[in-house]
Amino acid sequence: MERTIFYSEIPSSTEALRPTVESAVATLVAYGWIDAERVFYAHLCLEEALVNAITHGNQFEEERKVRLQIQESNDHCIFRIWDEGKGFHVDAVDPPDDKALGGRGICLIKHCMEDVAYDNDEHCLVMKMKRKAWSKGVSSHE
Repeated sequence: MERTIFYSEIPSSTEALRPTVESAVATLVAYGWIDAERVFYAHLCLEEALVNAITHGNQFEEERKVRLQIQESNDHCIFRIWDEGKGFHVDAVDPPDDKALGGRGICLIKHCMEDVAYDNDEHCLVMKMKRKAWSKGVSSHE
């Protein structure tokens, strides 16, 4: 059974990004999903996903909204990020050239999260991780 522990809706503007990510990460710590001293990966993944939704999905159009929902489901934490863009295919995103300045967001998210998918019908990125996957410097894949 899934239970929502965090929800936020923000305009497609980077000004709303930091407080939303900080509140979401604080919620993950409070609910025991990550250790307080190991918030880096959660912060990174949430920030990258929200930046992608704002820039690529909604193209900085502030009248469009980005929604973030975090749910608990047994031993998994599920992150859903909705935008109002055209959508994309997560598996079609190739790693950028090593000299490129950007384009690493989805690659980083796929490396850090246990599962990553994009629902084109819902315009929603879905990321999953296990409880305290990044405790003591251990990634969810080790």
